[in-house]
Amino acid sequence: ISPRYIQDKISNSLVGEQPCINPFMVMNELEAGLSHHSLISREEDRKRYKDLLAMVREEYEDIVKNEVQRAIAADEEAISRLCGNYIDNVKAYTQKEKVRNPYTGQDEEPDERLMRSIEEKINIPESRKDDFRREIMNYIGALAVEGKTFDYRMNERLHKALELKLFEDQKDSIKLTSLVSTVVDKDTQEKIEVVKSRLIRDFGYDEISATDVLNYVASIFARGDTKSQES
Repeated sequence: ISPRYIQDKISNSLVGEQPCINPFMVMNELEAGLSHHSLISREEDRKRYKDLLAMVREEYEDIVKNEVQRAIAADEEAISRLCGNYIDNVKAYTQKEKVRNPYTGQDEEPDERLMRSIEEKINIPESRKDDFRREIMNYIGALAVEGKTFDYRMNERLHKALELKLFEDQKDSIKLTSLVSTVVDKDTQEKIEVVKSRLIRDFGYDEISATDVLNYVASIFARGDTKSQES
């Protein structure tokens, strides 16, 4: 497979009425060209290249799912609130204290379900939860000594866990699966437009490609494949 072959297949993808191309169009051209490639005569070689393309498709699918997840969870205020809630509970847990419920005014036990629902997003096992929570509190304490305030962006793993948790909480309200339907209510459409604008702003999509990738990821959710990037 030469650079010229790749270049030719990208050129083929550009032929047509569509205003832009996407990776799937290029991959389809690359695979179609294998059938009559003059330098690929053995079937096992052709199969190997097709298997490699299948791996690329799978990796790209993971990338776009992750980008849509992050676009849905890109509500910084919501992440900050979730982080604050998590830290309050972790602090109470590590110091063997109770948490004041802001709604009832009652002191309650730390919310173990909330803490684990976040920690599990980054594969923190039950046996390691205490270590992880102490690490977080020690880091916050060290920052305080230096006169600094903790921000969830300072801890990449916690940031990722919060995003995944927020995505899980919000994806049903956004109803991505409704994109594959012909009827989308106004409220859902407004939320979808917000996600689309984040894809354009944060990930370099344009209007058409953002719509395409949302429709594609929506089809994944519609068939029940919601594997998230938690590894």
